Amino acid sequence: MLSRAEQVIFLRDRLFELPLARYRPLGDPTRHLQAIITLVSRCKDEDISPDDYRRCAAALQAAAAVAAPDDEADARDRAEAQVELAGTYATYRELMAREGNIDFGDQIVLALRLLRERPHVLTYYQRRYRYILVDEFQDTNYAQFELVKLLAARHRNVACVLDDDQAVYRFRGAAISNVVAFLEHYRDTRQVVLTDNFRSDQRILDAAYRLIVNNNPDRLEVRSGISKQLVAVREHDGHDPQHLHFETATREADEVARTIQERVETGDWRYDDVAILVRSNGDADQFLRSFNMRGVPWTFSGNAGLYGRPEVRLLLAFLRAVAHPDDSVSVHYLASSELYQVPIVDLTRCATHADRKHRWLFDVLRTLDAIPELTGEVSAEGHVAIRQLVGDLVRYMELGREMPTGELLYQFLADSGWLTRITKAATARDEAEVQNISKFFRRILAASKALKYDNVREFVKHLDALIDAGEDPAVAEADVETPAVRVLTVHKAKGLEFPIVFVVNLVQGKFPVQRRRDALELPVELSKDLLPTGDFHMQEERRLFYVAMTRAERELYLTSARDYGGARERKVSQFVLEALNLPKDAARPFKARAVEEIECFAPPAEPTGETSPPLAPDEELLLSHKQVDDYQTCPLKYRYVHILRVPIRRHHTVVYGSTIHAVVEFYLKRRVEGNYTSLEDLLAEYDRKWENQGFLTWQHQEARQAAGRQALTRFWHHEEADGLKPTHVEKEFGFAIGPNRVRGRFDRVDEDLLGAVIVDYKTSEVKRQKDADRRVADNLQLKVYALAWREMTGRLPQRVELRFIETSVVGRHEPTASDVDTAITAVQEAAAGIRARRFDAKPSRNACGFCAYNQICPFTATRE
Repeated sequence: MLSRAEQVIFLRDRLFELPLARYRPLGDPTRHLQAIITLVSRCKDEDISPDDYRRCAAALQAAAAVAAPDDEADARDRAEAQVELAGTYATYRELMAREGNIDFGDQIVLALRLLRERPHVLTYYQRRYRYILVDEFQDTNYAQFELVKLLAARHRNVACVLDDDQAVYRFRGAAISNVVAFLEHYRDTRQVVLTDNFRSDQRILDAAYRLIVNNNPDRLEVRSGISKQLVAVREHDGHDPQHLHFETATREADEVARTIQERVETGDWRYDDVAILVRSNGDADQFLRSFNMRGVPWTFSGNAGLYGRPEVRLLLAFLRAVAHPDDSVSVHYLASSELYQVPIVDLTRCATHADRKHRWLFDVLRTLDAIPELTGEVSAEGHVAIRQLVGDLVRYMELGREMPTGELLYQFLADSGWLTRITKAATARDEAEVQNISKFFRRILAASKALKYDNVREFVKHLDALIDAGEDPAVAEADVETPAVRVLTVHKAKGLEFPIVFVVNLVQGKFPVQRRRDALELPVELSKDLLPTGDFHMQEERRLFYVAMTRAERELYLTSARDYGGARERKVSQFVLEALNLPKDAARPFKARAVEEIECFAPPAEPTGETSPPLAPDEELLLSHKQVDDYQTCPLKYRYVHILRVPIRRHHTVVYGSTIHAVVEFYLKRRVEGNYTSLEDLLAEYDRKWENQGFLTWQHQEARQAAGRQALTRFWHHEEADGLKPTHVEKEFGFAIGPNRVRGRFDRVDEDLLGAVIVDYKTSEVKRQKDADRRVADNLQLKVYALAWREMTGRLPQRVELRFIETSVVGRHEPTASDVDTAITAVQEAAAGIRARRFDAKPSRNACGFCAYNQICPFTATRE
């Protein structure tokens, strides 16, 4: 599925196939194509086909032909524009289909098309799903509701859970009119109003209700004659929501940081009790600086920003310097980093010389000894650091000829010592750094599948194109147990709750933000989303403010400042005045002293050694058999893999095994659906899924790929001869052992009158039957599977099997009550250690020998 940025690149590469005349861009087409993609997305959200758009454009042309003379020119111009856009939409759909691509909207549009054009498919799913529940219904779009109506048409047993006061995703295509449309379509609907609130203090609920009830018309409460006023079930030791108004933005951020720090030091709060909610990503920066200055630990979760994080910027600088040594900005960034520490005076001399002579900075550094005016000026320390930098870059350029991008970057992390350092992450900020690096590695892995040649030059070119097209993924999500203040956007906070909430930067123009119209508006004649009366943008911003307020459990603080830069004094947000019932002139700023303004430029405090506290005994802990197994093997490995998510170089056995598993899943799922898969189709799927990662040489890669083809050929012949149709493939399960919830998937389940056979596929080369039977009897994963099946059905499976695809050997075992007890004990022991945050190393020759972290772990067992 193509992302929004990938859609822009897709169109940019096929620009001259689009029927654009008036909208053909001059120079860089990116912004024009972004507008077209937004328009296409709106069409799909509202179930508008290219034919619908063409008919609308034709009608506009006909209307223009008979328009009054004063309006004729404007009408004709508008009609011609819509004809061109209708043709572009149709061509976009054709190009995507030709290349075998889909975008986000296609997931619904194509499903709708399938159900409308294939009655037997619609009938099958209508019979299969007798009851339908749609959660967060206020966030659905028109096309999604059409899908719900089709699926529910036979039984009409459909329930929607919604709160129209929390409809805040119109920018993503959500249609609040679906709420009213549901009641009109299902006129016999029974409404159940839930007013018991288990989260917030009553004073917070009353203020939020005052905000929304007095200012937003057309609410469900008014239309249906019901009361949605929430009633707090729990009593909190809180107070009325407070508005704090300051002189400047820096004073606002510093006072918030000071308040949090002081309340934590007095024992009233904990850092992870507190959330800072911002309307936009950029609004968080000043607060993060103030937290750094005071040593307050924080995590940030927004809708973008990964490529702007310092750790990711450094990785990008390295890749760009290797791919394009003429990129002097990236070379300078890398040289001045903590990894190379070229003295800044020496680096500035070299950079200035490069600018004056119109040379690359890399060339100047590489030929430093041959430049008389620099040789004597650069310090001895600088010479050493520069030689190290140049030598490394030249070596990585050589490695980059054949080494995939992910492996090259991993090598850089390992060689530089950065990888070793991040495994020792102790603070919330350290852990966030590791997780952002891990997320960037996942981005590299995703790109490697799309690139014809996986090398650093092609990756940098691809990534720069994506960034230019608007891609900037969100930073990694912080673990909820991290002892740090949560800083996040209001949209990210939806569905979450915090004891203490600060909603900040509450002035007109920041919250509410000004409305930004789409560059290309969908014709009103086509739109199926019925907007409410009044200013619908301001109403949505007010609903978003309502969401922000109701994240708070005990205490809510609304903060603002008079001065955010610029010539004009900023007015306090109208939403603050509405919620707290304040007069317009109620806000009086706290004056900042001059020294406080100066102190805002102080360097950050040294990071504290805050570590994650133990989990509460009754707090839910999610586990998989893999997590349990990793913890049993080595608790420190568990921390590396599942908490820090330290990037690892994918071993060729893992790449091989995951590819084989994906192809087997492809075959079995088609078989469950009654579709025949030929051997040629199976092997073609294998070739599509194959990844060249981690193999020792090209010859090694080719040999393993050939071995996989042979193994899958044997698998196909065995399955076709057996003729048994699986009951379930990749079936999800979940069960609880006290507060610990275990989840996972069965590869395959076969059911008959005697019971179930649970099958797991392996690519290990097990050749002897007794070895296979021993491995299946000792396998913790299959014991957990047997326990899961018992929890789901009330009985143990009749058999569990390990099927070794390489050798066609099958290990079998009949589960017993003892196996189940072993699984329960393993889950409980692992959960107890994880809850207590016990991650001590358990080094052993066997475990460390196969551990992906054995080169960087300080506890790795050696022969000595």
